[in-house]
Amino acid sequence: MKKGTVIKSLIYKTVERFSVKGLGFIISILLARLLTPEAFGQIAIVNVFVNLSQSIIEGGLSTALVQNKDTDDRDYSTVFYICMAMSVVMTSVVFVAAPFIADYYSSPEILMPLRVYAFSVFFSSYDSILTAKIQREMRFKQMLICSLIATILSGSLAVALAFSGAGIWTLVVYYFSHTVISSTAMMIAVRWVPKLTFSVKRAKVLYGFGWKMLAASMMCSLYYDLRSLIIGKRFSTEDLGYYDRGQQFPFTINFALDASIQSVMFPVLAKTQDDKKQTKAILGKTVGLGSLLVFPAMIGLAAVAEPLVRLVLTDKWLPCVPFMQIICIAQVPGIITSSNLVAIKSLGRSDIYMKLEFIRRALMLFVLALTVLLFDSVIAMAYSFALSAWIDVFIAAVPNKKLANYGILDQLKDSWDILLAAIIMGAVVYAMNYTPLPLLPKLCVQIVSGTLIYIILCRLLKIESFIYALDMLKGLRKSEASD
Repeated sequence: MKKGTVIKSLIYKTVERFSVKGLGFIISILLARLLTPEAFGQIAIVNVFVNLSQSIIEGGLSTALVQNKDTDDRDYSTVFYICMAMSVVMTSVVFVAAPFIADYYSSPEILMPLRVYAFSVFFSSYDSILTAKIQREMRFKQMLICSLIATILSGSLAVALAFSGAGIWTLVVYYFSHTVISSTAMMIAVRWVPKLTFSVKRAKVLYGFGWKMLAASMMCSLYYDLRSLIIGKRFSTEDLGYYDRGQQFPFTINFALDASIQSVMFPVLAKTQDDKKQTKAILGKTVGLGSLLVFPAMIGLAAVAEPLVRLVLTDKWLPCVPFMQIICIAQVPGIITSSNLVAIKSLGRSDIYMKLEFIRRALMLFVLALTVLLFDSVIAMAYSFALSAWIDVFIAAVPNKKLANYGILDQLKDSWDILLAAIIMGAVVYAMNYTPLPLLPKLCVQIVSGTLIYIILCRLLKIESFIYALDMLKGLRKSEASD
């Protein structure tokens, strides 16, 4: 695969993530101003069960479509019919279970929203197949356009509903309409519809990889969603709303950065999976470039959390600030963890991925259970998440010592100087919180100063990934000029 193709795909994917997430971020700010923390806590509970259903429906098959070297149109059609059949089953289960869920959380308001939102899995399943096709073909420009259309239209509808006082239904319509519009736009762009063909043999091949990814995905969903379920039950939907808003900021930025890199690197690594030396080189660049972006973003966000929340969400959301800062610190090593995991998936070692996921999540669930038993505090649960995330980076790196000859010591060697630059920048930016400036000027000064300080430090420390990134951009400009 040509270097220029990879770079352009990476740029398109990064633009897609940041533009879409940026718009989504603005929409979420407007909705947070118009809706109550309780409404966000209620939709967080609804999302748990819908997301779990989606994980079961896909069964890792969309990942298998990207990873498999011989994927053809018959495979896409086979996965489509499996997903549609599973969607019927899971929607029925959620529809029947909804009254019991609403009763358990003493929130009758979530009964009908949960039942309605459950039907979105039909569209999201189709969307996941189209996304897999786009990933394989590296057509990220089309994904950018489709995502923007879905975000703009669904966001406009949600804001209108919020102004009319629709409450939790605002968020249900927002997420549901986004899924429907996205899948429709993707269908038009990709121009793929399922054929009247189904292969039991190919289904078995795909499930041979996919079921292990499903098991890993279920463990991941259990860990992340269980925290929300515990907070919603043990404390209140309002507390869950603060926690959910606190984690949204770092999750949104980290996902935009991380997903941009991983979604491009996965198909690239999958096509070079037989070349161990090249796999190591690509993984090394992924860790370096990812750290270059994620480390300063997360540490910088933690430093400006309070003025940011006060300015964009208003003072009613100030209780979410500590959660935001803790989750930011938890997300710092996430790019290294996810880079290791995507390498294992792309090499076709779903068996190792599944075992690793069970080990990782078992440890994280143990830390969570210990926290719940020892502390009656939502903030303690946030700290336990951060502790687990930092332990996790060491566990996730173990297999790649053998698979790619690129262990955790090599990865830390490639990223420690980036972390140092980000920490120094973060300390300076945090100190600016005590300046007597109005909120907006203060935040602008912090962002501009933090960016300049970080760039200067990268130059002074002669960080290899920073130099490589500059050379890569220069090469892209020359390539475009020659075209």
